[in-house]
This record gives sequence, structure tokens and C-alpha cells, in this order.
Amino acid sequence: MRIPPLSFDPQKTCGMPHVLKVAFPLILASAGHALNLFCDRMMLGRYSAEAVAAAMPSGLTNFTISCFFIGTVGYVNSFVAQYTGAGQRNRVGISIWQAVLIALIGGLFMASGWFWGEWLMTQFGHADAVLRQEIVYFKLLSLFAWVPLLIGAFGAFWSGRGLTLTIMIINFIMVGSNIPFNYAFIYGNWGAPELGIRGAAYGTILSGLLGLIVYLVLFFRKANREVYGTWPPRFEAGLFKRILRYGAPNGVQLLLELSSFNIFIILLGNVGADALEKMRIQEATTIAFSLNSIAFIPMLGLGQTISILVGQSVGAGLPAAAKRAVANGRFLVMVYMTVMTIIFAFFPGPLLSLFVRSGDAAQIVTMEMARTFVIFIAMFTFCDGIQMLYVSAIKGAGDTAFAMWGSAILSWVIWIIPSLIAMKFHAPVNFYWWVLVFYTFFIAAVFYLRFRQGKWRKMCVIERELVPLHEEA
Repeated sequence: MRIPPLSFDPQKTCGMPHVLKVAFPLILASAGHALNLFCDRMMLGRYSAEAVAAAMPSGLTNFTISCFFIGTVGYVNSFVAQYTGAGQRNRVGISIWQAVLIALIGGLFMASGWFWGEWLMTQFGHADAVLRQEIVYFKLLSLFAWVPLLIGAFGAFWSGRGLTLTIMIINFIMVGSNIPFNYAFIYGNWGAPELGIRGAAYGTILSGLLGLIVYLVLFFRKANREVYGTWPPRFEAGLFKRILRYGAPNGVQLLLELSSFNIFIILLGNVGADALEKMRIQEATTIAFSLNSIAFIPMLGLGQTISILVGQSVGAGLPAAAKRAVANGRFLVMVYMTVMTIIFAFFPGPLLSLFVRSGDAAQIVTMEMARTFVIFIAMFTFCDGIQMLYVSAIKGAGDTAFAMWGSAILSWVIWIIPSLIAMKFHAPVNFYWWVLVFYTFFIAAVFYLRFRQGKWRKMCVIERELVPLHEEA
């Protein structure tokens, strides 16, 4: 039986007011996450050069390995969005429980990194002082990787329905707790032990646990149990397979994309004539990408918004509403990324000064490198936002296979393989950044053309018989 969409007005849905209503809390939540990462790096940068140099490659490697599960779990957001658009509220809770199972499986796998993490970190070839801290950071994050995975699963209950204010508040709780945790455990303040990079890991873990507890309390409220079936837990083999069918390519795409980025970071950490120059380049790279996170991570909130609204529109049988959401999202991306490009290109000084260690005259060379790297970031920031917008749009409809293959092929052919060749011929560090700039422009154009092609209009991830019929479809 076809059920009409739930509170889905085709005349109002996906207009600029609606996009802003859904996007603003997610943008703020993503900005909070960016602030979190930025403060981690800044505090570690003020603690020691070795700590900040170790944080990015080890933290990014941990995140990269978990990306398959993060992407698969996170894709339940599109199922919730499409079931919401189709008016199938009773299918929302059971979708979340399938994602929880995937999250627990992923958490178990990642926890095994406690045993093989040291071997993996030694493969990077970094200096011993940096390597020791990389091992500590990686092993702790691996042991508790189930926390962010479960947060992703339960958070989709709200984000997929467009109730993004809850996401924002809980993210603020996590950020608001992580910063004081870091301040206490990195430096040994307020009676806490001085733990350096180990303290940064503890801050991330404890703040994540706090956010997860809040999600669980809200998820099991009586109204949610009755309307959305959030209790008891249920396994549905058909839905589980469907989530894997569409979510696994999303996970693979995220894994390959982050693997490429991780390889790039590792390669830059091995550029240089001696150990000192290598560490300076590695520290400067961490600083530059920490600034880039200020620009890009908030836009992930807008990307998530577009994915949600496209999913709801497809579930409601209204692809024209999805197209309207993307057009409004594009305007917001262009305005925001233009501002960030101007800041990075012409006014990076105040941001870079936050990483300066008082009394460390040797850091001057590192900061000059970081200033150059930020100029490259200014070059590709705009197209990075456009790429994020269109890949989010097609994935929201279910076009995850193209997103996977497109990212995998292009990242290796245009970005990583040229970088590996450059490493063999001892190319200067700026060459690697030029390759990254070209790759970002190219992949943005590819996903834009895929969206314009329009194949996403005929896709959906939920049972097609549940999608209402409209004249425009």
C-alpha cells in the first residue's frame, strides 16, 4: 500500500529557508568538530613538536582504517531520510538497529588495532621521538573506536529525519567537554597527570562517551519507542543486506578517499634532506591541514544536509525538490568557500600564530613552510566544497557505486600515483601540493557532471513500492 509522505510539502520543501533550517545546526555541529580537532592540534603544538607531528598521521590512519565502518554505518542516514519522506515512521527505528550491529562489528575489528598498531606505525619511517607518540595515540583510539561508530548509528535517528538541532546540541556537549579534558590531561592541569598525546586521546574518548550516553537516553524515550520502534532491538535480514548493499560502497569510497589522503600525509612526512627537515615539513603539514579543517569540516554539515534532503525528496517521489535543495546548497557553499579562500590567501597570519610555541626560535622555518602550504589550501578549498556538495547529493539518492569507483580511480590515477613517482625522483615538497590542487579541481568537475546527468532521479534505497507516485516523478 502506498502511504503519502509525512509532512512533506512539495511547494516549501528544499527552498532556502528549509535548507538553512536543516543545515544550520549541522554546520554548527561540524564546526564544533572542526574546533575540536583544531584545539587538539593547537594544544599539542604548544606542548611539543613531536606530539603535534605524531597526532595527524596516527589519528588520520586510525580514522582511515575505520572509514569502511563509518561510511557503512553513516549511510543509514539515507535510509532514515527516505523512509521519512515516504511516511514510513515504523521503519526508522529498525534501520538504526541494523546500523548499531554494523557499528559493534566495526568496533570489535578496530579494537584489535591495540595488538598490531605498533607494527603499522613503524612502517611510516618517522623519527623515533615521533613514532613512540604515534603508537600510543593510535592504540588508544583503536581500542575505543566503537564509541564514534555508535554515535554515528544513533545520530542518524535525528539527522535522517531533519531534526538536526539535537545533533548540534550533543556535538556541543562533546566539544565543550573535550577541550577541558585536553587542557587537564595534556598539560597536567587541575590536579590531573601530565600525559601529552596520551591525554589528547583520553579527552577524545571521554567526551565521546558523554555524547553517546546522551544519545542513548534520548533514543529510548517513550515517544520514540512507540512511534519509531526504537525498542526492542530487532534484526531484519533483508534490511540489513540492503543497508550493506548501499552503505558498503559508501564505506569503501570513504576508506579509499581517506587512504589517499593518509598516503599523501605520510609521503609529505618523508620529504626532506634530513630528519630535522622531515619533521618540520610534517609539523607544517599538520598545521596547514588543521586550518583547512576550519573551512572544510563545517561544509560537511551542509553536505549531510543535502544528502538528507535529497533522500527525503527521493523517498517522497519528488526529485525536483532534491534538485532545488542542491541549487540552494551550491549557493551557500560558494559564498562560504569564497570567504575562506580569501582568508587563507591573504590573512593566514593570525590563525598560524595560534600554533607558535613561545621562546622557540627554531619554529620560524616551520611556520614559513606552513604559510606556503596554506596558500595551496586556498587554491583548492573552493573546488573541495563543490565536490563535497555533489557527491553528497548523488549518494543521498543511492548512487553510491559511482561515488566509490569515481573516488577510487581518480584519487589513485591523478593524485597518489603521481605523488609516489614524485617521491622516487625526490621532487620538492611544493610539487605534491600542486598535484593535490589539480586533483581537487578535476574530481569536483566529475561529480558535478554526474549530478547533471540525472541518473540519481530514478534511484532509491528503500523498497520502491513504498515511494509515493507524483506527476513530476
